[in-house]
Amino acid sequence: MPTYEYRCRSCSNVQEEVHSIKIDPEIKCEKCSDSTERLISNNFAGVIFKGGTETMAWKEKRIRHKKNKDLELRQINRWGTGPKLQPNVAGHEVESWSDASKLAKESGMRADTYQPLIEKNKYISKESGVDDRKWKKAKEEKNK
Repeated sequence: MPTYEYRCRSCSNVQEEVHSIKIDPEIKCEKCSDSTERLISNNFAGVIFKGGTETMAWKEKRIRHKKNKDLELRQINRWGTGPKLQPNVAGHEVESWSDASKLAKESGMRADTYQPLIEKNKYISKESGVDDRKWKKAKEEKNK
């Protein structure tokens, strides 16, 4: 609870009182029992400011960002990057996206739509199914 200073209107006696900030009590002077007025105190030692500054907001944002990167890295290590698309052409499954592209060309279909999938598949680990670029990037961010 905050400490307030009160000064007597007649004898100028100053006294301290401790009470809640929500109430506004009528304090009487200890010496002459006359009414008092509350003073504005220069003593701010008991006041604590929490957050609200740009520096604190920046630090909190940076800490959150690091925690999210760490979480993302752990999720990648555990589950991979998500469900894996299986290469197929018109419902016929094949071994790889490059085989799907070749089969599409032979069938007279557009094969250029398979090119992004072929490029992406170059970087996906065969054992874990994780995109190595994303895993390495998350690992580098964690080490910063």
